[in-house]
Amino acid sequence: MERQELLAVLIAGLCILHLLKQIEKTYRLGAINMDWLNKLKQYAPDIATAVLTGGATLPQLAIKAIADATGNEISTQDDLQKAVESASPEIMLKITQANNQFKIRMRELDNEILSSELGDLANARDKHQHHHMPAIICCALTVMVAIGAYLLFTLSIPEDNKTLANLLFGALLAKWGDSIAYWVGTTRSSANKNMR
Repeated sequence: MERQELLAVLIAGLCILHLLKQIEKTYRLGAINMDWLNKLKQYAPDIATAVLTGGATLPQLAIKAIADATGNEISTQDDLQKAVESASPEIMLKITQANNQFKIRMRELDNEILSSELGDLANARDKHQHHHMPAIICCALTVMVAIGAYLLFTLSIPEDNKTLANLLFGALLAKWGDSIAYWVGTTRSSANKNMR
């Protein structure tokens, strides 16, 4: 039995030693990697951030931006590291210019996404502008607000639940206001104008 315990302790010790060596190796690599990343951050902060975020698409777009700017074939982070470490001042200027183009492209993509989301909302309003459901929702919310106000002012709410009751009634009141805004706001008036 003692021999098995000794063997188990020896194996555990070897595993810990191996783990410590891996941590040391990772730490040393991390220290080396920081030099080129700091250089990249100095000249191309947006690209450096994109590379560090991880994921599938954004780092690849950033790497492609540098590859296009430098004329080198860069497909991995290791290739990028080598390119940045060996870059001349002229190449770093090109990388800075690539960073500016990358930033502009990211803003364009943000605008495309926002435009798509707003287009979906506009299409939803167009589809349902003459439907009876907005009126039903508005009436239901009006009844709920009336009942909620009655209960809030007539019932004694326990001290522990007062905050929750006020929060829920406030949210209900806000949604009721949104539904009323549909009827008196520009969306409904535009819909009625188009019907004539």
